[in-house]
Amino acid sequence: MAATAQVGDIVHVSEAAAGLRCRWVVLGFVSSGQGRDAKLVRKNAHGTYSNCQKRPEILTLVERPVFRSGDKVSVDGNRGVFMSREADGAARVMLAARRKQFTGIGLIEIQAAVARMNYALFVIENRKL
Repeated sequence: MAATAQVGDIVHVSEAAAGLRCRWVVLGFVSSGQGRDAKLVRKNAHGTYSNCQKRPEILTLVERPVFRSGDKVSVDGNRGVFMSREADGAARVMLAARRKQFTGIGLIEIQAAVARMNYALFVIENRKL
């Protein structure tokens, strides 16, 4: 199962000594001295991101998230509807119209719009790790 890891997959690192017992999302693949490594990312408790590189063969697939057109999702906390996953690895989301309060200006109406987001980061925001 380790060799089939893809961008956006939720994985667990099998290396017990690594201290990486938490879940990670595959951000991409990079060349290394040993061949090809998976670049992993996760959001930590402080709201920042942690990343590391590991050999794909030590990864255990936990979940391959599937989003269907019309699924309710969020992008940066803004609600929307999943549209598609593009060939370049981005998620397309139709964000709902919303209002935002600005100090000194007042209430601003923001119309519905399409947003693009890195698929791995999209998975982190829309799946419980």
